[in-house]
Amino acid sequence: MKRATLLAGLLVFMVPTSFPLAQNQPFVGTWKVDVAKSKYEPGAAPKSETLRFEPVGDGFKVSLDGVNQQGPYHSEATGKFDGVDVPVVASPARQARFTYAFRRIDERTWEIVIKVNGKQRLAVRNVVSDDGKTMRGVSTVTDVGQINQVVIYEKQ
Repeated sequence: MKRATLLAGLLVFMVPTSFPLAQNQPFVGTWKVDVAKSKYEPGAAPKSETLRFEPVGDGFKVSLDGVNQQGPYHSEATGKFDGVDVPVVASPARQARFTYAFRRIDERTWEIVIKVNGKQRLAVRNVVSDDGKTMRGVSTVTDVGQINQVVIYEKQ
């Protein structure tokens, strides 16, 4: 009986921190790239890619898993929509230091700024469709000329 009461008490504290994030953010969940509908110019498309966006405490965790011409890759970071740089854990391991900074634009739009060794390299704006079934990510590389990618994700 004491164990059940303790568990119920812990759930009361855990639910409020993650439930509002999931309720108010349609991008929470697992998204798979539709390579055929996406545009990678210049550059090669990945063979596959899955993006996960999940509530963690009063923030969230973003993870990316995929396979490209060099093989499998993974990255993840935990942050908030506050524009503060957070470290990225990636494999294969890289010598460069990557950070993400997240910012929420509106109910269905969020932006991620990616820096390498403190210098902004990429900005990605993600917009979830009105029906919540697709997300469009538009990437702009900021330091090597104008490179735009449009990645279409489907909610799983």
